[in-house]
Amino acid sequence: MKEYMKPIAMGLLVVFACLGLGRFAFGMVLPLMQEDLAMNATQAGIVGSANFLGYFVGLFAVSKTYTRFGPAALISQALYVQAGSIVLMALVPHYLFAALFFSVTGFFGALANIGIMTYIAQVVPSHMKGRATGIVVAGIGLAVIFSSLIVPTFEKFLPYAWRVSWGVFAVCIVLISLWARRVMLCFPVHPNAHSTKNTSLFLGDILHSRAFWHTGILFLLFGATAIMFMTFFVAAVSDTYGASTQISGIFWALLGVTSLFSGPFFGAVSDTIGRYKTLAILFGLQALAHSLLAFEVPLAWVFLSAALFGFSTWAVPSIMATLSSELFGLSHTARIMSLITLFFGVGQIVGPLLAGVMRDATGSYSVAFACSSTVLFGALLLSLYAQYIQRRAG
Repeated sequence: MKEYMKPIAMGLLVVFACLGLGRFAFGMVLPLMQEDLAMNATQAGIVGSANFLGYFVGLFAVSKTYTRFGPAALISQALYVQAGSIVLMALVPHYLFAALFFSVTGFFGALANIGIMTYIAQVVPSHMKGRATGIVVAGIGLAVIFSSLIVPTFEKFLPYAWRVSWGVFAVCIVLISLWARRVMLCFPVHPNAHSTKNTSLFLGDILHSRAFWHTGILFLLFGATAIMFMTFFVAAVSDTYGASTQISGIFWALLGVTSLFSGPFFGAVSDTIGRYKTLAILFGLQALAHSLLAFEVPLAWVFLSAALFGFSTWAVPSIMATLSSELFGLSHTARIMSLITLFFGVGQIVGPLLAGVMRDATGSYSVAFACSSTVLFGALLLSLYAQYIQRRAG
């Protein structure tokens, strides 16, 4: 593991930038944006879903651009454009402009994220892929912690704190891009990882694979529920308990801290007991986290919800990346990962929007979180079924 720590650390920072700052920090910034731009929950859901729509569209470009340009050029340039779109979003006077620029952020976030996960899966040996990709996705947790410190601090001392926060995030993304390109040029992907000679894979073969559909549907259910939680967690706590941005930031930080252990721990577990069994455990923990927000439990229980969500959630993308390299072979990792992430893209578009509509229709987030916990229990059952089918086939 030691000889691969530099590219793994670089991968962690790329995920910190493209997903953590470029997408999930939005949940911490959102309450201040809503107040300044006079957005209701539905409009906030539109902004969140715009980012995910851009991410979804970007998935169609990942496989070809990764093969054509290689990871170093693709990922570094994608991060540069992400930073620019974030700066523009920080200057907007209306939520529709925010949605437009946030969709651009999402598009290039897809190129950077799928690109770096594919790169890590191709560079790191198979016996340690679960652990390696698990460490990389911990970048999301680091970004959550970072945003939980930055945003409330700026709110105390600066006007337009949410705009300044986005500007700081953009500068961080540029700096990470510069270092990431340098590292990837020093640790190139083995030529055989790009080669598809004598290993042609037709779309029909993929679509006839039950494992592909099981994995894709699980990623869809995860996308709908996890992104809804990340988008509205802070808003729901503020709405239900009247918590300030500073108090919500404590919950957000706890979520971020526990998420640091999610990928490495469950990545190692999946290397031992299998991918689908591990997913079943993760979805069970997430269902409990969501259900706690479906009821007006004492505020102290929200700490448990945040901790459970953080600890269980960000291992899922890393396990999906590992499955992508295992389903149809290493040379097709980028293609399979982009395809199963299309399912995730659908979920992440629909989840925040439906949750926002439910909030405006019912006056609280309880119904939305009750629905998401039910969906996650269904994902748990599907994971166990996929494990059963895999064992029978194998």
